[in-house]
Amino acid sequence: MPELRPHPYEHQAPHRPPRLPRRTTPPPARAQPPDLRLLLLVGIALAAVLAALATPYLVSYLIQVIFG
Repeated sequence: MPELRPHPYEHQAPHRPPRLPRRTTPPPARAQPPDLRLLLLVGIALAAVLAALATPYLVSYLIQVIFG
């Protein structure tokens, strides 16, 4: 009777397809990731403006609900 347990996984190194030529030079260096600090600052500024504009409406709504 054959073995019922599956065999454990064995990693195999990746193989380059034979139709591609062998690489003789190292791959090019990767570009640096973009600097997103400006986008972060713009997002924080927009959130601050939104909070500043929404606060009076929220306070007036709460006063209206509480005092009726």
